[in-house]
Amino acid sequence: MWELFQLMGKDNLTPNQCLLLFAIQKRISVPQINQHLELKALLTNGYVETQAYPELTNEGKKIIVKYNNYFIKSKKKSNNVILGKEWQENLTKYREFFPAKKLPSGKPARNNITMLAAAFRWFFENYDYTWEEIHRATVQYVDQYEQNDYKYMKTSQYFIAKEDKTKVKYSELADYCDMIREGLEPEQYFKEKVV
Repeated sequence: MWELFQLMGKDNLTPNQCLLLFAIQKRISVPQINQHLELKALLTNGYVETQAYPELTNEGKKIIVKYNNYFIKSKKKSNNVILGKEWQENLTKYREFFPAKKLPSGKPARNNITMLAAAFRWFFENYDYTWEEIHRATVQYVDQYEQNDYKYMKTSQYFIAKEDKTKVKYSELADYCDMIREGLEPEQYFKEKVV
């Protein structure tokens, strides 16, 4: 919001004057502000012409477009921007760490590339791990479950991100990436104390 006020300052506008410009464009009244006072400033700055029945000048129309564009969401970022330039190779490498078979749960261990790309988009928007950390964490995860014939192991997609019953997303991959950063082995990190 502060950016918007700074932008108005550069255009020599107050919030009330900006509101009045939009009201003039929509041909509505704004009784909450002193329109007469604000209109004088808009006339002086060349955003409107004539005081009795104000019309937007070309400069006024440009300002309207400028502020409307400020609130339009930018286009969706590409996978190259979010996942990195070599995302396809890294994604394929990640997928191949999982066994090419069904897990004891009956689900395939490897999910398709499209689903994995969507999951990684969420992951990279919420975490700041590198592909190297992700690959090392994945190897640790898969190796840990391989010993028990992959019993209770998550699929490649659910390891990245999974929603719980309350629709909150969490990532076991992020936990394993933390272990990588802390220099811990999975057995050290997840071992329960039995007393």
